[in-house]
Amino acid sequence: MNSKKIIGIIALIRPPNLLIVFLTISAAAVLAGATIDDWILVSLASLAGAVIGGGGNAINDFFDAEIDAINRPNRPLPRGDVTKQEAWWVWRLASSAGVLLSAYVGPLPFAIALFWIVSLYFYSRVLKRKVLIGNLAVGVVTALAFVYGALSVGGFEHSLIPAFFAFLVNLARELVKDVQDIEGDRRGGARTLPVVYGVKPALGLATLVIVLLIMSTVVPYANGTYNVHYLVLVGVADLALTYVAVSLWRSRLPHRLERLSLVLKFTMVLGLAAIYIGS
Repeated sequence: MNSKKIIGIIALIRPPNLLIVFLTISAAAVLAGATIDDWILVSLASLAGAVIGGGGNAINDFFDAEIDAINRPNRPLPRGDVTKQEAWWVWRLASSAGVLLSAYVGPLPFAIALFWIVSLYFYSRVLKRKVLIGNLAVGVVTALAFVYGALSVGGFEHSLIPAFFAFLVNLARELVKDVQDIEGDRRGGARTLPVVYGVKPALGLATLVIVLLIMSTVVPYANGTYNVHYLVLVGVADLALTYVAVSLWRSRLPHRLERLSLVLKFTMVLGLAAIYIGS
């Protein structure tokens, strides 16, 4: 295997996204009461989630090869660095490894891991091409990372608030990405919200979700769940979210929307830090 192939496979699984998954699961476990004695279990759970996520990215690119040739020609498959068969095997191997690791963590994390694998497969093959269903699926799958991390060491009650926030921010981000990808999705026959109903309804829904998210972030401080340190950091995240909500209506150029999508990803990391520090 040459270096170009190795680099292509690494790009296929999207390492920055996997790092976020790993940190999310680890943080959820700590919020649920994990101690230093649980570090092996937490590490295995976090690694399992990240590996499954990498497999999900591979199978997504497998089914999106033709659309990505239009929307993202620099991805490994359209560029020719990785073949579809190789992407298929990356998914199979990563999913198998992830589910085996999850089996060691516990029965409930194992069940969530199986749900992830099945959901990511059908999302990539069918659901992402359906109006709103694919967007909601990504939100649920992402939110479950918090529940999964908490269940790896015990109860999941402390994971519900961050899971709700993760659902909303990823729902908004997926809607923005749908607008960004409208040309390739239209040519590929995908029936996403902007393809079927237009760009303005999609941006309107994304804005509504962001506003709901901003309003929701104040509640855990108001009811005493998180302290003032949370409020300070989440306030910065809310400013970034406000910037995205306003900017969505200023320009719909793909590179501009891609930047806003990255800002939304950043707010998730910042929100995670806020919850960790403020809890």
